[in-house]
Amino acid sequence: MTRIHYLAVVCVLAGLATMSGRADAGAMRGCGACCAPCAPCVQYDVVYDVREVQCLRTVYETAYRSCTFTQCRPVYETVYQECPDTVCRMVYETVEKPVTCTVMKPVYSTVQRPVCRVVCEPVTKWCTYCVDMGHWERPAAADGCCAPCQVWVPNVVQKRVPVTHYVARTVTETVPMQVCSLVPQVVTKVCRYPVCRMVQENIVRRIPRITCRVVSEQVTKQVPYTVCRQVPYTVKIRVPRCVPRPCASNCGTSPAPAPRQADVERRALEALGRVA
Repeated sequence: MTRIHYLAVVCVLAGLATMSGRADAGAMRGCGACCAPCAPCVQYDVVYDVREVQCLRTVYETAYRSCTFTQCRPVYETVYQECPDTVCRMVYETVEKPVTCTVMKPVYSTVQRPVCRVVCEPVTKWCTYCVDMGHWERPAAADGCCAPCQVWVPNVVQKRVPVTHYVARTVTETVPMQVCSLVPQVVTKVCRYPVCRMVQENIVRRIPRITCRVVSEQVTKQVPYTVCRQVPYTVKIRVPRCVPRPCASNCGTSPAPAPRQADVERRALEALGRVA
């Protein structure tokens, strides 16, 4: 920002110097164009004076302010509500009950019963068999011959041999036997069996419920905002000043009026103020 202002001031001063030079040149051209006698030719030199000028620039800053406001927020809570209720529960019991029934009781007794059985009796008989009781013998050899082979000499003999075989025969005997008979008998027993019954009972249930309530609270927050302020600063400028310089030729008696220094400074300051 300062550099831009400085460049603007330099441009303004250069323009003023140019305008002053053009005025001097016009005066000189007017001197040669008219027929009337003109003032002596005077030239001006531009001299720059360094001045310090106080300027202001705008500075933007971010500031914070505390804002307090009321905020409502929901708060959830769990509450329990007691509700009476009647329920039925099962109760198990063991009950004894007499039961009369008829059972068949076995009765054992011994009786004589005829039993038939088959008996095998041995029977021996004599049988006659013919048995060969012979033997082997070698006959005598003849003169000049080899002895012949052995020959069997039979000897049949009759023998009596006992032969036993069994003959089946049915025999009836009286045998004692144990007999079981079923006799009906009335018996009373005590039976135990479980019994289930329903019993009503009063209870209190706690039922949870979610409730919502709105709570107001004060909240303070830092809110940013932009502020601007004027900051003074000093700028060194070069103010042009015209100094007369007499020329060598004498074309008149009175010198040409020089531009006033106050007007130059005033115009420079006004230009600087417009730029700032």
